[in-house]
Amino acid sequence: MSRKESLWYIGLLLLAAVLYVWNLSINGWANAYYAAAAQAGASDWKAFFFGSSDLGNGITVDKLPASIWVSSMSVRLFGLSSWSLLVPQALMGVGTIALTYVIVRRHFHMTAALLAGGIALLTPAAAVMFRYNSPDALLTLLLVTSLYLVVRAVEDGRWRWLLGAGIAVGLGFLTKSAQALIILPVLGLVYLFAGPAKMGRRVLQLLASTGAAAVAAGWWVVIAENSEAMERPYAGGSFTNSFVEVLLRQNGLGRLVGTAAGGSSQTEDIKSGPLKLLMYPTFGTQGAWLLIIAMMLLISSLVLLRRRPINDPKRAVLLLAGGWLFAYSGVFSFMSGVINPYYLVALAPPLGIVVGAGAQLSWAARRWLPFRLAHAVTFLVSAMLAAGYLAISGGLGSPLALVVLIAAVILAELLIFRIRKRIVVRATAIATTVVCLIGPSLFTISAVLNPHVGIWPAATLPAATVVFDSPAPDDWPADSTVAARGTAIGHSPDKAVLDLLAADASGSRWTAATPGASNAARYQLESGASVLPIGGFNGSTPFPTLNQFRDYAQTGEIRYYISRSDSENISAEAGFADEITAWVRANFTPRVIGEIEVYDLQRP
Repeated sequence: MSRKESLWYIGLLLLAAVLYVWNLSINGWANAYYAAAAQAGASDWKAFFFGSSDLGNGITVDKLPASIWVSSMSVRLFGLSSWSLLVPQALMGVGTIALTYVIVRRHFHMTAALLAGGIALLTPAAAVMFRYNSPDALLTLLLVTSLYLVVRAVEDGRWRWLLGAGIAVGLGFLTKSAQALIILPVLGLVYLFAGPAKMGRRVLQLLASTGAAAVAAGWWVVIAENSEAMERPYAGGSFTNSFVEVLLRQNGLGRLVGTAAGGSSQTEDIKSGPLKLLMYPTFGTQGAWLLIIAMMLLISSLVLLRRRPINDPKRAVLLLAGGWLFAYSGVFSFMSGVINPYYLVALAPPLGIVVGAGAQLSWAARRWLPFRLAHAVTFLVSAMLAAGYLAISGGLGSPLALVVLIAAVILAELLIFRIRKRIVVRATAIATTVVCLIGPSLFTISAVLNPHVGIWPAATLPAATVVFDSPAPDDWPADSTVAARGTAIGHSPDKAVLDLLAADASGSRWTAATPGASNAARYQLESGASVLPIGGFNGSTPFPTLNQFRDYAQTGEIRYYISRSDSENISAEAGFADEITAWVRANFTPRVIGEIEVYDLQRP
């Protein structure tokens, strides 16, 4: 790598670091549900291993715990704060951009690699997730790592690259379950097609890699599933206290066919179909800006490479990234279960790789009219789609939509004509790139400038952008009204209640219990006291049962019960929480603090 290229590469990574780290504590606890789990894991190794959502080791989060492990270790080392929770995610983002660049640069020009890294960096969902404590940041880093390792395997056929790729996918499974496995067939088929070794050796290597993935993915599940139920927290998200059920129903088939509990209210009216990611701005604005262009560049590049040797590394890179992009786009488009727009962060690296590498190959073929027409038409359609996203987004979106349309019409004409002057060709290429990135750049900047909290974060263009002159404090409440966008289910902690819990934080296994994990998490984070979430994440998990709760109350393992005076329901399935709330109200007298009822379970 030359000095000039090193400076460009370092500049790209510094830009990524600035975008992902700048004013990071504006997000407070971000997703308080996972923040509370990191707090628990930092204080107790059993909670760390199982991914407990509470300090009392009552119930786990409804995901496998790999991402919680990272956050917990950071909190253990640096103390509980917004920074210790979110900086690891930002570093994962920088690592993702670095690998995206390196993958393309191995076989393409520096300009193509910079374009690939820049597109991944300016994907709005990436700007949200790499400043957030959901599992998607770690998952995306592991996916791009697995792709990089298979690219290396295609180059020299060494076992270590394929075994490493399998381990990366397995760790991705421990991060976000079945979503990590979508890439596995793509990696295997491309290596089987393009690997340099003989067919028999390739098959053996892939079997070994699959075995490595199975071990990396399954060791924790085997240990957790075979642990005594009384010796571990309840498996959050299951009805039978089974981690296998969590994998198969909550985070497996349930996600695909719509039987998983919970979900985003943002997506209830969105229908599945091939154009889902493009036609619904809820998804399109988060990561689908360049999807049409990427598909065109992928097809045109593969046509141009059709006569290359089978093990051509350029084609392998495009097949790997294109397969990743096609597989995840297809699953996200047709799944009828729970899907949130920020899932599109998984498209950022392959989108960048396909566009960066494909642009280099396809642009070089512009002397042929069919390629120029394909470029012009695809660019114009993408620009119209982007203008539509911008026009309905408010703020600067409306005037920029007009700018994008006018510029797209002019540039589309220039793309059709075969212009021979180098300066005009370069100017056209640069202008086309700028127009394509106006929309995602604006949403990315908005994602950085504005706070995101709760369980449905998304990059939007608010009418009034909120910018803090100085970083928000580490204990800034994650449900502040200034950050209402994406606020989690639940109510705001009352300071008097927090003071009460903090004063009795060490007296019981759980200082308090309350319906729903979002409520419990914020009480626990703000007070430092252990708070049991009745019914898990959304109140529908059957833990604790009424009989178990009675036992906990009678033995002093739970001191207080917290409820809203308006009998707040967490979900339509919150029968477990409602049953317990009714029993508490029938047997104890509340202390009313605003709209909050606090019951002392030691005083019937």
